Amino acid sequence: MKRLSVSVLALMVMALFVSAPVSAADLTLGYVDLQKALSASEAGQAAKQKMETEIAEIEDQVKQRQADLQALQDSLKKQMGMLSDDAKEEKQIEFEQRVRDYQRYVKDKQDEMKSREERYTQQILSDLGQQVVALSEEEGVSMMMEKSQLVYADPALEYTDKLIEMYDKEYKESH
Repeated sequence: MKRLSVSVLALMVMALFVSAPVSAADLTLGYVDLQKALSASEAGQAAKQKMETEIAEIEDQVKQRQADLQALQDSLKKQMGMLSDDAKEEKQIEFEQRVRDYQRYVKDKQDEMKSREERYTQQILSDLGQQVVALSEEEGVSMMMEKSQLVYADPALEYTDKLIEMYDKEYKESH
């Protein structure tokens, strides 16, 4: 999903520059590594830290629910010899329902965290797209491309570090 988002963003940025009339003599090229900018920028690192904290909290909740299920199962095993067949069946059905609830809870939390990660990533990529345009204008670059879309490019044409620097500056000012 991140790869697709980066590719779409790269195409959008390239389209902005293709639409501007530029002669071949005036054409200046550059490229950025959006994956690197996403992970190395302060916003990206803050989002990653926030996700790790949220995941740790959810993992604790999941472990607690798992321990509760294990305790219930142990209790049921101890009681099975003393229960009637009807009571055993009722307890077994109750336990199976709790297992299904646990599995549903885990899946819901996984889906929730995936959705949050995608939202954080999309927001940062959107912000980076705006910064790419500003950086291109500031540096006089006619066309800025995404590194993953290139077969080869001279390292002198890379603007990733400048992009991260610009984005971090804006991020600090807004947070």
